[in-house]
Amino acid sequence: MDRALADATLELLDEVGFDALTLDAVAARARVSRPALYRRHPDKLHLVAHVLLTAAAPMSDPDTGSARDDLLALARALVDGLSWVVLAVHAEVRRASGPVADFLAERHAMVARVVRRGVARGELRADLDPELVRDLLFGPLVYHWLATDRARPAAEVFDLVWPLLSADRPPPAAAR
Repeated sequence: MDRALADATLELLDEVGFDALTLDAVAARARVSRPALYRRHPDKLHLVAHVLLTAAAPMSDPDTGSARDDLLALARALVDGLSWVVLAVHAEVRRASGPVADFLAERHAMVARVVRRGVARGELRADLDPELVRDLLFGPLVYHWLATDRARPAAEVFDLVWPLLSADRPPPAAAR
């Protein structure tokens, strides 16, 4: 049943998108009873997140020995995984708990670990807030994808953001 539900969910997401997806349509496509589906997945977000989490390759901490290379690797992984469905789940996850929230929390914690390692090695400015680093690096990549429906190479944004993060350059005047 799990494979049938996953296949039906992914097919319908591709056909109708997250907003139009219904649990009833998934149950019908997967040829499972509605009660059986609702026992496993109480709502659409839970179902879609479960399918995506099961299908998604886990993002691993690159830990290359270089904060620059680690952050660029994370940015590239983000761009490689962008889709309307993934963004819809991210947008809805703030209302979720359990494995869905844990999925995003782990990704945020990974960015924080990379930043802390970079600060400890003297590669990144000591005053950096890991959340701000995440937002500065990933925000433009996501916004560009939303605005144009196509990915911007992660390195283009990274090369503009890196001087703001690097310990080799003094902080901008506003940060002093």
